[in-house]
Amino acid sequence: MSIIKKDSRPLYMLVKEKIDEKIEQGDYKPGDRLPSESKLSESFGVSRATLREALRVLEKEGKVNRQQGIGTFITEKAALFKSGIEELNSITKTIESMGLKAGTIELELEFKNEASNLAKEFDLSTEEKLAILHRTRTANGEAVAYCKDYLPYKLLAKDFSKDKITTSLFEFLQNEVNIYITYAVADIIPVIADDFLADKLELKVGDPILLLKQMHYDDRDNPVLYSKNYFRSDKFEFHVLRNRR
Repeated sequence: MSIIKKDSRPLYMLVKEKIDEKIEQGDYKPGDRLPSESKLSESFGVSRATLREALRVLEKEGKVNRQQGIGTFITEKAALFKSGIEELNSITKTIESMGLKAGTIELELEFKNEASNLAKEFDLSTEEKLAILHRTRTANGEAVAYCKDYLPYKLLAKDFSKDKITTSLFEFLQNEVNIYITYAVADIIPVIADDFLADKLELKVGDPILLLKQMHYDDRDNPVLYSKNYFRSDKFEFHVLRNRR
């Protein structure tokens, strides 16, 4: 006997919704293997063809993973933020695009000389300093990223202080310093949380983290900002569009 209450929609969509409900209610948890197709179709009172179409839609939505000859599995919890790395957006904008409130905690600022490759990238002399901004970014109050940003002090106003960073760093540079960032060169590196990052991101030591290192350039191709952003891998997922030449 079918447990699907029929309406005007296709039957496979009703089956799909019923599986959605079981996922939301916790009957099916991330990583669980679903019962066989024969058992599922019998429990829902539908044909195997109808069930397979429902599973196809769920797989397209990223909710299940079908492995030939093994079974169908509930996917692990999806990342909260999914972003194409070819799109250069501030973390603030990324968080707000999900309808969440972006925030900053533990904001610290230091000025120091950097006799390193980074100083050479910015074409700094040994006497010139970098402004280094440390901050934890939040979404609806939850820590989702730890950021370390480096800016040549010579580009900033003499009275620059951490209190002036009330919006995204991109917006601050554009509105207050007249620097418009147009592109960045980025590297994504998988790392694990040490004691420091685990504390900042409310993780356990050894948990996976995504490190996004970027050198940002203005509209005259000058390097103006270098950032090291550590993202919780359970909150952020990056993808890139690759074209074949």
